[in-house]
Amino acid sequence: MLLVGVLAYRIHLAAVLEPGATPESLAASGQTLLWVVAVGALGMAGLLALFGLLLTHRVAGPIHVMSLYISTLAAGRYPRMRPLRKKDELRGFFDRLSDAVDRIREREAEEVRLLSEVITALEPLATTLESQAALSILTSLQARKRQATEGPTSGALKSVA
Repeated sequence: MLLVGVLAYRIHLAAVLEPGATPESLAASGQTLLWVVAVGALGMAGLLALFGLLLTHRVAGPIHVMSLYISTLAAGRYPRMRPLRKKDELRGFFDRLSDAVDRIREREAEEVRLLSEVITALEPLATTLESQAALSILTSLQARKRQATEGPTSGALKSVA
């Protein structure tokens, strides 16, 4: 933009300081000045658009990836977390999300281990119909938690780089 300003100033000086300047020559220099400013504004708009495109790409990509991860979590599964691209923004937020997912997955794995111990301890004691039904509920809960922590992730995440 500074270059456009310098060019416009030089055009203005040349027109004003020209000896014997006529109104027609001043009008022509004004027309030239208008074209320089218009081309400079269009060039600046193009550069801002390119910068905006790059910046939004660096922000929209991580947001899309994190929304896929959150959708996978909402479906009861844990996503396979992959790092962001080198120049992506929102790294701090993504790192916090990854840490949270890892902690939740570890807590769920610990619950699977504890459920296994409880089921093993209760199996010999489950003699009534009600206790066997309760044991069946615990077993299905354990299987669901195990599948969530150890099972495959969503196929929608294959496009994540």
